[in-house]
Amino acid sequence: MSNLKTQTMKKIFSLLSAFFALSFSLAQNYQGKINQVSESALHQIVLSPELRSASHNNLDHLRIFDAKNNEVPYVLFEERSTDSQYENLTIVSRNAVPNKVTSVVVSNEKALNLEHLILKIANTDVDKTYSISGSNDNQEWFGLVINQTINDLNDSGKTSVERNFSFPLNNYKFLRFDFIDKNSLPINVLEVVLEKNYDVKRSKIELQNFEQKITTDKKDKQTKITISFTNPQVIDAIGFDISAPNFYLREARIVINKTRIQKRAEVNYAETVSNFQLNSKVKNSFEVSELFVKEFSIEIDNQDNPELEIKKISLFQNPVSILADLKANENYTLKINSKLSAPAYDLAQSGIDFNQNYPVATISNLDKIDDLKEADSSKTFWQTPLFMWLCIGFAVLIIGYFAMTMIKDLNKEN
Repeated sequence: MSNLKTQTMKKIFSLLSAFFALSFSLAQNYQGKINQVSESALHQIVLSPELRSASHNNLDHLRIFDAKNNEVPYVLFEERSTDSQYENLTIVSRNAVPNKVTSVVVSNEKALNLEHLILKIANTDVDKTYSISGSNDNQEWFGLVINQTINDLNDSGKTSVERNFSFPLNNYKFLRFDFIDKNSLPINVLEVVLEKNYDVKRSKIELQNFEQKITTDKKDKQTKITISFTNPQVIDAIGFDISAPNFYLREARIVINKTRIQKRAEVNYAETVSNFQLNSKVKNSFEVSELFVKEFSIEIDNQDNPELEIKKISLFQNPVSILADLKANENYTLKINSKLSAPAYDLAQSGIDFNQNYPVATISNLDKIDDLKEADSSKTFWQTPLFMWLCIGFAVLIIGYFAMTMIKDLNKEN
């Protein structure tokens, strides 16, 4: 009976913890100032790592307001270098084994040296694990990338998304993308595009202010590096500066701790989101599929070799900007409201030339704001945050009442 009592108490405290966690997560709003610009024109506003973290990497939550509190439309600035050229590659086959894998084979008939391709994918809400391999005869295949993950395949303003897939430099005549379909329906790959002169694009933003802890497990012959931030950050690439030994080839992976509900209980598990090789013959820099995490681990298999001496680990983020029509010497405010959905602006369909060099506007004084202070006085009482807080408090009281009743009944049975 004491066992039952203990289990009951655990469930009660879990419910109470969930309600308190919800109440503390409600006010996730931020506000920043767009510094005044000197000319009236379209301006490029670079979103800092701090801002992307505050928005939970979701631009749907962003709004811009002028001095009269009028909403100012913006559009995602899809920057393409004027020196870049684009060429569609031929998709020679699409094969799907139901509930297992969808394979898309692309022809590189000119045997060009490739290290990335852009895939145009129809909008979907699913995440996909994928592998990439190469072949010269479309028969015998050799591995390039294994068990990477692609997500966020949904653009509210378009019917498709474009995602960059990176892999080791090669000149195979055929490349095959294998998307695992065990847990979801197949995705629809519409086009495969080669972007030439890729290196001329803007350099990545190097992330700062993170902690790293390196430990070595002699028994498992493995080095584990734990990276943690104060707040979740977007990570698009990772680089290693390794000083010793002079020659090495190590299997490594990025692992994230997650939780899932199994038999009505939370279960912790580790998910591998990227696999790669650390190689003394190449520059150890790797693209990853836009991780948004507060903490992750890098596991390196040492086998019977000495540990790698890692001088520095660098984390990078692809720059993201928005474009807005700003007036000279006007005061603008950028707000982040986690309750907002994607705005419907016609700016995206207005024929903007993304190849132009637009003047840059910057954001300062990004601070968290109290949801209660931002409440709209025109709303009725049951639409206000105060009403929501009262409902939460009432729910906590109800749970507390039933908890005490259950405890009394258990004591009587004992």
